[in-house]
Amino acid sequence: MNDVLQKPADDYKPRGRLDPSGFERHVDFHTYLPPVDLAPFIEHFWTIRWEEADTTYYSEEVMHRPYVDVFVSRQQSGIQGTFRGKRIYVAAGRGRIVGIRFRPGAFHAFWEGTLTSIQDKYIDLQHVFPEADSRYIEQLLTLEDQAVIHELLELLRAKHPQPDANIELINEIIIAIETDERLKTVTAVGKAFGRSERWLQQIFLDYVGIGLKWLLQRHRLLAAAEQIREIDEPNWAAIAYDLGYSSQQHFITDFKQVLGKTPRQYKKDLTAR
Repeated sequence: MNDVLQKPADDYKPRGRLDPSGFERHVDFHTYLPPVDLAPFIEHFWTIRWEEADTTYYSEEVMHRPYVDVFVSRQQSGIQGTFRGKRIYVAAGRGRIVGIRFRPGAFHAFWEGTLTSIQDKYIDLQHVFPEADSRYIEQLLTLEDQAVIHELLELLRAKHPQPDANIELINEIIIAIETDERLKTVTAVGKAFGRSERWLQQIFLDYVGIGLKWLLQRHRLLAAAEQIREIDEPNWAAIAYDLGYSSQQHFITDFKQVLGKTPRQYKKDLTAR
């Protein structure tokens, strides 16, 4: 199949990037829309490039959605499951990464078992794609970005993934959480979608490897991080209250647990850069 990959009309700016302006200064990042036959499973393809620089760049990120990525590079290739904590990516020297980002829950169509088994892990490509050995990856990396993506597409098509209504429902729920401020609890989501809390928790564990409660908390904390970046002198108590926290201390504890620093430290580090 001769695929024509197009860049999205809007720039993709993941909310989990903790220093978005720094990332844009140091890294060349692009995304491409998937072909129609794989659109039920793939959110986008992505490429990252960085050139020789005077200093090493450390990019801090947390996942804003429960994604799975398949990626290839000189430094490392593999499958990245959903990570709950902060990750630090290092850009030193010169390099590139080419990858596939699956829609939340969609990697279930390629993976036997529940997605909890690859939570917080990188696994070898051959666990899912036996032909993707070291020689295959080495050959891939001699190609231009678009050609690499075309080869990865064929790996996916060879698995003959089947449409799944649960994948669509999971993505509807995630979009609703991100756009409807009333959906702050599992109970509220259950009522909105006519599902029991137990069913929702289980379907998220099976398909994305992470519970719905985790997703709700992550959405709140990244909304807080965005406010902190945009406001010169944040009102910590007001931010905590707006996000539904019962106390400022509870907000600070959750923020530090996920982002590795308190809200005040996060703001101070951004200002110092």
